[in-house]
Amino acid sequence: MEYNLNQLTRAWSSYLNWLDDRQSVKRWPIELLRYFLRLLYITVHQFRANDLSLRSGALTYTILLSMVPMLAMSTAVIKGLGGGDQLREAAYTYVKTLEKTDSKPDFKVPQTGPTNHVGKAGESDQSSLTNFPPTTVPPDGEASLTTHLRSAVSQLFDYVDRTNFATLGTFGVIGMFFSVVLVLGNIETAMNSIWRVTAGRPVLRKIADYLTLLILLPLSTNLALAATAFIKNPKLADKIDIYIPLDWIQAPLLQALPIVFITISFYVMFIFFPNTKVKTLPALIGASLAACFWVIIQNIYITLQIGVAKYNAIYGSFATFPLFLVWIYLSWIFILAGAQIAYAIQNEKKYSINDIPATPAMKLSAAFDIMDEVFQAFSNGEELTRQRLSALLGHYPPKMLRKVSKTLIKNNLISYSDKDKRFLPLFPKVKYNQADVVQAILGDDVPDSKGGQESRKVIHAAMGLD
Repeated sequence: MEYNLNQLTRAWSSYLNWLDDRQSVKRWPIELLRYFLRLLYITVHQFRANDLSLRSGALTYTILLSMVPMLAMSTAVIKGLGGGDQLREAAYTYVKTLEKTDSKPDFKVPQTGPTNHVGKAGESDQSSLTNFPPTTVPPDGEASLTTHLRSAVSQLFDYVDRTNFATLGTFGVIGMFFSVVLVLGNIETAMNSIWRVTAGRPVLRKIADYLTLLILLPLSTNLALAATAFIKNPKLADKIDIYIPLDWIQAPLLQALPIVFITISFYVMFIFFPNTKVKTLPALIGASLAACFWVIIQNIYITLQIGVAKYNAIYGSFATFPLFLVWIYLSWIFILAGAQIAYAIQNEKKYSINDIPATPAMKLSAAFDIMDEVFQAFSNGEELTRQRLSALLGHYPPKMLRKVSKTLIKNNLISYSDKDKRFLPLFPKVKYNQADVVQAILGDDVPDSKGGQESRKVIHAAMGLD
């Protein structure tokens, strides 16, 4: 059992060294495979190192505590831009699209342009409530999924509509803004941990960036919700045939439309939140993958809600909130995982998997092992290539083995045949003196000082000269 464990440990070390050694093989299929495996390793390893699952849980409960203030601020921003109750209309329209019926929608798709029912921020706009579907229960008395969701959306936005910034006062507005900053600050902390940023933004820069996000994120979220409902509008099918006559192209394009807007939302987060330079392509790839997984989790969540709600009204109502918590948690898992993928793509070339410090003791140990392997392979008539040396000495990083072998070659202890691509000894093993290896690795070129004299004594003692 212990022997098998040692074999597995050695095999895993060899695998990690192969991932880190990008100079050994030049064939593009293997290099492409190594590239994707490196991205996978970096993402998983850093995901665990950054405790992103724990951070996702913290963000879940922070979002719940600050949901009403954030929606109030977002609604105020949308109204200030001339959008009316677009967030509320988009939420109701999106809930309607979840129904598994063939009935036509009984309310209009939310408009994307300015409306005439603009009210003051924080005041309830009663004229816009006339188009909202009522919360009803089916005749058989069994509440459906959409009934629960409509009820939850109604109660949530009722709290938002009752939020009057004029009556809150200075401290109330500051408290509401602080709760929003708390959420955004936790997201920034998680993003900075992913990108290994220790210093946060200055206070004034943080306020300016957060205000920018309060404008961009509600707009992109509104577009994403509206797009999801818009593609299911029956009137859209007649108009889309004019521009895209092929049916097999229509379906993928329309299904990808919500993912595009969700990708934009995540892209804005990945670019703005980390206090460092994030390149466009890595952020876009990470945001796209996060959006795809977010849609998958959303569909699973809806399926589970429908399945639970079919049993009875009591159990369905009870299970709505726990499943909602799980959905929010998994959503943050994939959002942070998308950011971690963006980090892996941007830093793949300079990321070291086997980050073992190249101490003098490690270099000396590697040098002795290299010399033993060179003599052993030569006596057995075997070819010792760089790849085979890395496989035999898997407990050393490939970068360290390359540096130490170059040092040994420079000091005429071994040679490397460019023709045969293998290491060869330069003298018989009987003439091999380990003192030469110690001198090649540690050297004896030190200043004529007290410290230099002590260092020279230690080196000479290691070489057996004293």
